[in-house]
Amino acid sequence: MSATLRYVLITAIRDRFVAAIAVALAAAVGAAALLGASAVAEGQALALAYAGEMIRLVLVLGLITFISFHVRRMHETREIEAILARPISRATFVLAYYTAYSTIALGLSLLASPLLMLVLGAGGAGLAEWQASLMLECLVVVGLALFAAMSLESATAAVLAALGFYVLGRSAAVLRAIAEAGTAIFGQDALNLAARWVSDVIALLMPRLDLFGQSRWLVYGPGGGWGLSELLLQTLIYAPLLLAATIRDLDARRF
Repeated sequence: MSATLRYVLITAIRDRFVAAIAVALAAAVGAAALLGASAVAEGQALALAYAGEMIRLVLVLGLITFISFHVRRMHETREIEAILARPISRATFVLAYYTAYSTIALGLSLLASPLLMLVLGAGGAGLAEWQASLMLECLVVVGLALFAAMSLESATAAVLAALGFYVLGRSAAVLRAIAEAGTAIFGQDALNLAARWVSDVIALLMPRLDLFGQSRWLVYGPGGGWGLSELLLQTLIYAPLLLAATIRDLDARRF
């Protein structure tokens, strides 16, 4: 597993992925600082909220893109076939790469807190809780990206599928509100009933990704709504499910 971690880390550095994410995070926080400086009131709160969301966006897009294209490259060079030809189980293979990708993701996410502290003056328990939830979100995103990349033939399709799943997870609260409100979307009752049923099912199945990395923690501190224990439980449920689905997909293939 250490060899896999070293290989993935070398690839991330060689492809300038680590440098690109670091620069993008710094740019996001810098843009947030400029936005806050131009605000008439509550400039720091505005800057912290904007920076928190932009950091999440940079990490999610970067991780999904890197993992999807790295796995696609391994398929094209038949590296996966060569690895699985050895006496190694598919579960071990998936867990090794998940651990490697997760280590890089967690390392990159740890850049967020120092940037927010140095540039925007963030601190306290709110920053600590936000940072911890961001790391948990990265673990779910890595599992999602790895599943999409291993399952689909195209790297572009894997990126779009993973992003689609992520958007649904971020929209789970909205979908649940639509289902509970009984809003009439179509002109026919049958279609409205089906739409509410689909919205309810999606909201139940999707992880509540909108509750990770809440910007209000940066502004007002921890408290209210879901805390780290609920987010940790979600991570412990969905990350293993995604890994199990990835292993099952590999078992169904012949290399």
